[in-house]
Amino acid sequence: MEAHISIVTPDHVELDFEVAGIGSRLMAFIIDEVLLYLGILGIVLLMLFAGVIGSASGISQQWSGTVAVTILVFAIFFLNWGYFMLFEALMQGQTPGKRWTGIRVVQDNGLPIGWREAALRNFARIADIMPPPACFVGGLVILLSKKGKRLGDFLAGTMVIREDFGHTARGDTARWEAAWIARAEKGQFSQSIVLADMKIEAGQMQMIKRYMERRDSLPLAQRHNLAWKIAAPFLKTMGEDPANLESRSDRYVVCERVLSDILNRANAVKRQGATVQDNAADSKREGWSAFDREIADIAKSGARGLRLLRPNHLVRIISSYRQLAGDVARARSLGRNSVLVRRLNNTAIRAHNVLYGHFRTRTRVGGPSWMVRFPIAVRAHIVAVLISALVFFAPSVVTFVAVQMHPNLGYDLVPDGFLDFEPARDVSLHNIPGLARPIAASSIMTNNIQVTLLAFGMGMTAGLGTCLILLFNGMQLGAVAGWMTSRGSSRALWGWIMPHGGTELLAIVLSGAAGFILAGALISPGNVRRSVALQRVAKDALTIILGVMGMLVVAGLIEGFVSPSSIGYSARIAVLAITLTGWFSYLGFAGRK
Repeated sequence: MEAHISIVTPDHVELDFEVAGIGSRLMAFIIDEVLLYLGILGIVLLMLFAGVIGSASGISQQWSGTVAVTILVFAIFFLNWGYFMLFEALMQGQTPGKRWTGIRVVQDNGLPIGWREAALRNFARIADIMPPPACFVGGLVILLSKKGKRLGDFLAGTMVIREDFGHTARGDTARWEAAWIARAEKGQFSQSIVLADMKIEAGQMQMIKRYMERRDSLPLAQRHNLAWKIAAPFLKTMGEDPANLESRSDRYVVCERVLSDILNRANAVKRQGATVQDNAADSKREGWSAFDREIADIAKSGARGLRLLRPNHLVRIISSYRQLAGDVARARSLGRNSVLVRRLNNTAIRAHNVLYGHFRTRTRVGGPSWMVRFPIAVRAHIVAVLISALVFFAPSVVTFVAVQMHPNLGYDLVPDGFLDFEPARDVSLHNIPGLARPIAASSIMTNNIQVTLLAFGMGMTAGLGTCLILLFNGMQLGAVAGWMTSRGSSRALWGWIMPHGGTELLAIVLSGAAGFILAGALISPGNVRRSVALQRVAKDALTIILGVMGMLVVAGLIEGFVSPSSIGYSARIAVLAITLTGWFSYLGFAGRK
């Protein structure tokens, strides 16, 4: 993993970013997990408190309990799957943990991330945390990647950078550095400055400056050695005899005095008779400081900061940003690791985030709406859909036949809850009381959506994880169906499954297809890099998985309210026929010209 990377932004500004290390990312993750579980605990306590208040107010305890548990189920699900996505989308790539540790998620081109990138990188998080909670896969990929990317970052086209706004261009910029930038701006690219009778290279000035800033933190022996080596070329010009000084016990004190004198001369401000270069240097430093303060103030105001500016003020800020970007490029001639470059680069990054985090084009790209893009994406990847259907239904058929032929296999394949299960009615497995149905619907929805997100995210394991999820669920479905059929309860089983099963099983197949789309880009990227291939298919895969979530909301409502109802067998068949006809018509024909 490289420590720094350079990015040329879409507005042709080169910025240096420090890649966030695995330690800071792990710390941010731990902080976020603690906050997440504190949030869940807070919701549980709030629901308990609300139940107590409801009972005291005369509200039915059963009704208030139903509402509280339903809200709790949804809240826990949304916190687990939405915490990172929501914060990163709304806080320009930061969660509370990332903000605390000073890191941020950005796009590969340096621009702030949006909802699409936040969703993609976090829906794929399940592959990165394998085996949970060790996060071994994600950690290994981060270490091996040049830009410190985990699997979700490759999919979303993002990276995590470290922000260091504690050291800006304010105050600490040496005057001679500002003068050098001012001369370079006018085309005078001399690599040295002249003080009295001395000609000092810019690199030597940088070395002197860094030594004087850090000398107090150096071990004494190293400090004395560096002072002597750095000051030696200038001793004679500064009136000291190197041969005589070498035998003196205070030579290191003299060397540091010489270095300090050189810096003072370089930074001396002429109060009277100031030259044009003097004025240009002072103007540069004042401009950098003023721009940094202005950008910091706007950043504190969030999205309102730019909207409150007058048009001419905004134009001036953009112009100042372009000017600063030019100064950063000129300062790099002094060395990319110079203090000046780091400070100006940090200010430029902050300005870049402020301008492009909130001042982004609102022009919509022409194209179909999401409701139309979903079926178009499904049809475009029909091969992945067919593969997913085969992987899911083939083991279902095999285990169904196997349990029919060898009932003893049921004790190995069928979940314990179904071994001695007795259907509630001859046309339905369960008889869920009316007040419990909202809880059942919410639990079913969130569980099924979680399974589909797992199938999608596991596509980043080259499809192996997706295959396992589909195989396991398919085998379990076939085993249960075979067991219930052998016990004479097939009418109750299919009566329960039919109303919601068409929608639910189709959604599971499509989620597997979304995972296989990602796997296909990894296994066979074509003539491009795998990261590029992933990003090309990411939009379609995300469109499909979002459509699947909508389908599972419908399936959860049907399973929670219609499947346990008292409707007859023929009505259940009708619900199945209507839902399947509707979904296949929608997926097969919507968006066709």
